[in-house]
Amino acid sequence: MGYSLCTILVPMYISEVAPLNLRGGLGTVNQLAVTIGLLLSQILGLEEILGTEKSWPLLLGLTICPSVLQLALLPFCPESPRFLLITRQREEESRAALRRLRNSVNVEDDISMLQLITSWSLRLPLIIAIVMQLSQQLSGINAVFYYSMTIFKASGLTEESARYANLGVGAAMVIMTIISIPLMDRAGRRTLHLYGLGGMFIFSIFITISLLVKIMVQGMKYLSVISVLGYVVFFAVGPGSIPWLISAELFSQGPRPAAMSIATLVNWFSNGVVGLVFLHMHTAFDDYTFLPFTFFLGLFWIFTYKKVPETKNKTFDEIAAIFRPEGANNINSLHGAGKSHTARENSSLIVPLADYSNRS
Repeated sequence: MGYSLCTILVPMYISEVAPLNLRGGLGTVNQLAVTIGLLLSQILGLEEILGTEKSWPLLLGLTICPSVLQLALLPFCPESPRFLLITRQREEESRAALRRLRNSVNVEDDISMLQLITSWSLRLPLIIAIVMQLSQQLSGINAVFYYSMTIFKASGLTEESARYANLGVGAAMVIMTIISIPLMDRAGRRTLHLYGLGGMFIFSIFITISLLVKIMVQGMKYLSVISVLGYVVFFAVGPGSIPWLISAELFSQGPRPAAMSIATLVNWFSNGVVGLVFLHMHTAFDDYTFLPFTFFLGLFWIFTYKKVPETKNKTFDEIAAIFRPEGANNINSLHGAGKSHTARENSSLIVPLADYSNRS
């Protein structure tokens, strides 16, 4: 439950407080922290360290350390200016937070989940957010993380070799997530997501080939390792962090909490489905286990190319305008990024506060 709340609140908070020109990179830092945690858990879980019958309670208890650190640092994190002004109507506190963060504020009412589903201008971005979350989980990445040891051993690696290959997967994930941070605000979210899905599509085919011919062709176990590493690298480039980032960017302040709740529900539900059915898929399809993921990756690539707009260097107002009735027909022409103008961002920051002050 606690982690589910974090997956909703952290991307939403980052999107609200980050400057426009850094929103993509800072949003990726969240995924970087997740990948570092995964790698550390893999390392500490080795039998030579804490992965034994006697030591696993200590391994489990170590998770309290980052929690304590986060609680200690939380008082230094300013509240979201948007939340203070719109939800709490605390103008002065919002101004103080803005002076620290220089973020923009858009005054509007909260929106319920029912309104989110029934409003045309919100329904399309909600569908995009849901499909983006599905593209992360139905890509098969958690099948790799949950059962990579099984995959490596099925391709012919020994127990020890499979264990260290598994560590390589975690390390590759961390490295590529770091590399993707500056790219997020340069190449753009949509472009990186297309590259990520396309790369995963290709390497999922290679994984299937390596499993099919592992007996007939010597050395296929190495192709399996390389394919899984490539698969993870392209996941880090696109589907690893971008679904959370775009899901928060597609909505303005009012509908964002409800939209993020729905997106998170879809993400965790599909995560659970993959975790539950993968072993049954492996039993039923054997060496063809990854073909369903290949099919989904192809569908998600087409959907992203056709329907997902580029959000790089666009304010929340500009993104929301794409989905209004007068802008919905122009979605295909808005795949390019908006130009970053400091004056534009500062004006959107100051005017709502001034209007709010005049009304009070």
